[in-house]
Amino acid sequence: MAEEPDKSNNLASLLDAIENDTEGEEVAVSDVVASLGQRAFGSLFVITSLVAVLPTGAIPGMSILTGTVMLLLSVQLLFGAEKIWLPRFIMTRAIGRERLVRSLHKAKGWARRIDRVIGPRMEFMLSPPFHQLVAISGIIVSLSMYPLAVVPFGAFPAGLSMLVIGLGLMVRDGLLLVLGIAIGFIGLGIAFTFFPF
Repeated sequence: MAEEPDKSNNLASLLDAIENDTEGEEVAVSDVVASLGQRAFGSLFVITSLVAVLPTGAIPGMSILTGTVMLLLSVQLLFGAEKIWLPRFIMTRAIGRERLVRSLHKAKGWARRIDRVIGPRMEFMLSPPFHQLVAISGIIVSLSMYPLAVVPFGAFPAGLSMLVIGLGLMVRDGLLLVLGIAIGFIGLGIAFTFFPF
């Protein structure tokens, strides 16, 4: 009899965890982090990188803000932090629970589709020394967002890289981690070739 795939690390299960393990009329970033535990690293990478790659990334100063958040997360990932630290003004940001639940339910359809093509594989990438390599790559890519902030959408490759890496961390997909690192360094090479500093 074939084994059923492990669903504990897929995107749909993460959305379920956020809905089921948080309470109150408003849900803060800190509540989401607490509900996901170590899986929150990937989730926060994804959320932050989406801000960078969407049109919001063109807002002056947004690349600096998102790059700083990604840098803080990458450094903590490097040293194996068990508890995520982010500035208070970020951790206390909250959304109404009803609005959050509606958004989660809408996202679950997309999550299930994505879960068909990503999932746990090449999990050695999440163990030393590859785990540290992923974190160091995240630090380098995050730091690149500072000089690239002066270039319109210059931080897009870095944001896309961290988005893919974040997804890889969320679902323990080592192939996505490798792809995310490759996107980051290829993007940096292209950006600094056309916009030398």
